Amino acid sequence: MSGDVLRALMADNDADRDRYVNREVLRHGVMRTITCPRSGRVLDVDRAVMVTTVKGDSRQAYVLDGAAWDEVESELRAKAAELGREVEVIDGRQL
Repeated sequence: MSGDVLRALMADNDADRDRYVNREVLRHGVMRTITCPRSGRVLDVDRAVMVTTVKGDSRQAYVLDGAAWDEVESELRAKAAELGREVEVIDGRQL
């Protein structure tokens, strides 16, 4: 069991619990993706960003390097809004 999962289980408040769970979700995405599809950089949980677009029950997640996300964030958010999709972001730089 990951240390973040254990911390989430033992957290005293929802904010801490969410932070630990989000870090674990991001870690899983980084392990599955390995390299940023945009920049080619090897992903690191502390610098990676998981972007999930949501419409109804449909969810699509992408893991990018933080710098790559910074480059495409406004365009991706605009396109998602145009398509009626919500955007959820887990930014490892803020965890």
